[in-house]
Amino acid sequence: MKTEKKEKRSCGHDKSLPTATGREHKIGIFQPTRRPELINTTIETKWGKIRIKARLGQQHADVFEAICHEFEERTPYDYEMEDGRIKLLVDPAKIRRRSRQINLKNILSDLRAAVIEIIEPPNLQCIGGLIDNIDFAKKSDGSYITKRNPLGGGERPIWRVDLGKAFCKLVQKDIWIDYDPQPIAALRHGITQAVVRFILSNSKNSGPKTNKWKIDTIITNVTGQITNEELRNRRREILSDKNKLNDIGITIENGYIFQTNKNISV
Repeated sequence: MKTEKKEKRSCGHDKSLPTATGREHKIGIFQPTRRPELINTTIETKWGKIRIKARLGQQHADVFEAICHEFEERTPYDYEMEDGRIKLLVDPAKIRRRSRQINLKNILSDLRAAVIEIIEPPNLQCIGGLIDNIDFAKKSDGSYITKRNPLGGGERPIWRVDLGKAFCKLVQKDIWIDYDPQPIAALRHGITQAVVRFILSNSKNSGPKTNKWKIDTIITNVTGQITNEELRNRRREILSDKNKLNDIGITIENGYIFQTNKNISV
């Protein structure tokens, strides 16, 4: 797991944006399910406190992380919006492949509609969202920016994505975490995805001994307090994903879950 800023990725472009940040998946922005509900509530954890109105689940995290991981170009810092928001050029075909989502329309609508107020810690305080706007990217002459379509021929449009203030604040002030989101998107259950993201969100200094969790403890870290029956169900779902977890370097053993190698990292 890497947390360094501005380093070259294997795909060749400047690593000027993380896949996620250290607190993003610890403070309750994304619900630990693939069937999220619309919520309007305050969530407080040991890592922070937020007020959120949104319907965001793990499939939304799949798409959002794919955007951050796969973007074609980030607008130079000198030309970004005055309040620090970030603009990206994004190839939607790459986002579909990386997130394993075919129809992005509803997911992107939910991402744009989310309103997040980060209350604590104080250095991250802000009100905003994850994505403010998505539009077809244009050149200075007004023509559209396109890429060759290798399947059907012709050209396909590229998006311009304006990231929201809440995520931009995390990018500016929080620890950067970089990993390939595609193996997480391949997991069957939302609770498993949330647990993996929680594990990867721990400090770059965490080793096998410090980044090792009792399964029940890590479940309640991402879900909050739940009933014993719900806890058993979430535990069963995680165990059913055990083989895919092994493939990405996360092991379940003797009631504990921990990262054993860096298969998922770039």
